[in-house]
Amino acid sequence: MKKSLLTAVACSVLFAVSAQAGEYMPYVGFDYVNRTLNVADQYPDNYDIGNINAGIKFVDLGSVEIFAERSKREKNSFMGNTARGRLYSLGADVLVNGYNFSEGAILGSIGYGRMNTKTKFNGKTQKESGNALRLGIGGEFNPTPEWGFRAMYRYSIVDSDAYANSKEFSIGARYYFY
Repeated sequence: MKKSLLTAVACSVLFAVSAQAGEYMPYVGFDYVNRTLNVADQYPDNYDIGNINAGIKFVDLGSVEIFAERSKREKNSFMGNTARGRLYSLGADVLVNGYNFSEGAILGSIGYGRMNTKTKFNGKTQKESGNALRLGIGGEFNPTPEWGFRAMYRYSIVDSDAYANSKEFSIGARYYFY
């Protein structure tokens, strides 16, 4: 039910924005993400993540973007024991151009993510999943019509047993099929 509702909302936003925009550009991109989780002391709380994404940019309005992420395996020592963890995420974001200038824009974003964690502590493996509301602010610089460089800060509220919220900083590049 949640997936069909999300798909319906994304399609309506996509069609409404495309009717107003008149011009759109598909794109692909890659980001480096550093995410800090609000977790218990024994678990790793800082992850380096690779993010691949694809989207459609509606000129002067914003974009709709889907993403997939995977972190490196991180470890943390706590009271003589070592915990290991890894994150996986899938989701979609709607980015709105808050202010446009000649070679870029200031961006605001809201999105949905499905966050998965896999942790191992004292020989026990735990897998947790949760839904996340992602809120962000950032900017994009476009030195050419085909290339864009983006930096974003996001705060995520997650309904998972593993963690309740996270903060992330991402920096990456986009290639627009102009």
